[in-house]
Amino acid sequence: MSLRRVASLDDLWSGEMMALDVDGNSVLLVNVGDHVYAYSDACPHQKSRLSEGSLIGRTLRCARHHWEFDVCTGHGINPQSTCLRVFPVRIESSDILLDLDDERSGESAAGRENER
Repeated sequence: MSLRRVASLDDLWSGEMMALDVDGNSVLLVNVGDHVYAYSDACPHQKSRLSEGSLIGRTLRCARHHWEFDVCTGHGINPQSTCLRVFPVRIESSDILLDLDDERSGESAAGRENER
């Protein structure tokens, strides 16, 4: 696991999302209930930036065609047959660390977020 500091918890409050470019990777950080999740900032449908969409509770809606995802799992809500690409997250002190070498697709984000 090759971890890289990408932000601080002070930069990303609960209920917020943040788009980042990290070494050429477009990444979306989302904080829901003080748990941080990281995904590729591209909707699986037509690669629109998810960061341009909306976050309501734990539902992320793509601005372009209104596809919806559960940000706590990365699984599609509408349609259910799709998943977001996940980056493992670790929190150390107030630093948000990502493993960009371990991008996962279709895997549940639950249980891996905020690994300590």
